[in-house]
Amino acid sequence: MPTGKYELDGKLLPGTTTIIGKFKNSGALIHWAWKQGMDGIDYRETRDQAGEQGTSVHYLAESYIKKWSYEEPTDEKVIKAFNKFKEWWDEQHHEVLWTEKQMVSPKLKYGGCPDLLVKKLVLYQNEKGYKTFVPLIILVDFKTGKAIYEDTVIQLGAYAQLIQETDNINIDKAIIVRLPKDNSKLEIKEFSKKDLKLGFAQFKLFRKGWDNHAKIERLFTKNKRSKKYVNR
Repeated sequence: MPTGKYELDGKLLPGTTTIIGKFKNSGALIHWAWKQGMDGIDYRETRDQAGEQGTSVHYLAESYIKKWSYEEPTDEKVIKAFNKFKEWWDEQHHEVLWTEKQMVSPKLKYGGCPDLLVKKLVLYQNEKGYKTFVPLIILVDFKTGKAIYEDTVIQLGAYAQLIQETDNINIDKAIIVRLPKDNSKLEIKEFSKKDLKLGFAQFKLFRKGWDNHAKIERLFTKNKRSKKYVNR
């Protein structure tokens, strides 16, 4: 979950989800905002409230994982999502490597804050029948939205690259854990190494597009300034 600012050598860098958000299909969001307006609701209030609830769930999840003390939530939607998390986490047998770690990429000049990195031992049997336990490094990301969207694999691909650059750790797989804030069931989506490579390949295009978009914006800013100067 993105937190704070990302800097490298004193310069601000765009965050992973900020870059991806620049190229999202906004059709569904526009329709949702229109429907909110038709129902007499300010969509910004609904959006901000959902964001605050998501932040609360992330904080509570991290606190539970790290065994920190925390105040029990009072928001019904937060309670439902957090209870689903606790039920899921209590069934896991992971070694926690870290949670909520900010990092930046010197290569592509972007930042990110992955939710959770864990190690899990799995039983592996080779062709000769010998069995041994093999450690898997798993990147975990929590979502509280209404669905797991296609751009999540792009986000996790970018995070996997950040972790490789920062910690020199290669991710074996990534999972999205969706924690609904209603009565629906918890949802899991897994991504393989191949999936993450595909996601990162797309992210690199977005990162280049981010820089190109900034250059295009500057072209029009210059044009506006030039017109003002001519009019004088």
